[in-house]
Amino acid sequence: MKRGLAAAVLVVSLAACGRAAEPAAATWTTSAAQVTGARPGPAPNTAVLEVVLPAGGEDCAKDLRVEMLTEENGTVHANVVFSSRSSSAVGACPAKVRAETTLSTPGPLGDRPLMLNSMDVWHRLGATYGRCDEHLGCAPPADHCAEAWIDKTTFDADVPVKHLNGARDVRACDGTWLVLDLNRHVGGCPPADGVPACSATGTANRVVYRWNGTHWGSVAGVKGAGCDEIKTRLPEFPSVLCDRLPSP
Repeated sequence: MKRGLAAAVLVVSLAACGRAAEPAAATWTTSAAQVTGARPGPAPNTAVLEVVLPAGGEDCAKDLRVEMLTEENGTVHANVVFSSRSSSAVGACPAKVRAETTLSTPGPLGDRPLMLNSMDVWHRLGATYGRCDEHLGCAPPADHCAEAWIDKTTFDADVPVKHLNGARDVRACDGTWLVLDLNRHVGGCPPADGVPACSATGTANRVVYRWNGTHWGSVAGVKGAGCDEIKTRLPEFPSVLCDRLPSP
């Protein structure tokens, strides 16, 4: 009898262990979708949002939808989200798939911008929408020497500083040519709001840019003052800008 009781207890214990080892069922979670485009919808109060979703495995993405639709200061705010299994969201969805969902507002959208997922702002451009740039805004300045273009160019140069003004000096700009002295060493002492940039040790890098129709593209890096080095590499560089070029 004792041996039978012990065997019964052992069987029950093993069964309990087996149940404990079973993995918990994965739950559905909500994630922000990557919005890649937008265009006016079939009705005046709609916009079609183009997104990229994870794919390649079970339960990678479903129920693409628009949530939290509000309006503030003439801007429509919305979250574009989808559901996925927590076990499939990382590693198990190596592919991507394109999808679309529709944003609808109570009244006509008109030219109101769309802020999606509290990140990107999209503005109406006739038959489509364009993404507003972090530095250039929704209407980039026509003057290529404007502060916004200089900020964007400095940011794209991967200068490690949050406040871009302390990282660069504009040495020359005529709308076609731009010469910047970039000091990447200011990353060690980023200036605070309203406070001049701190002094940073290290040599600044002089970069010559040319406007290519859509943005400033770097075409040469130089070390000396004046134009001798620039003219050797870029004979078409205008001499009228040379007098403004001290040593970096």
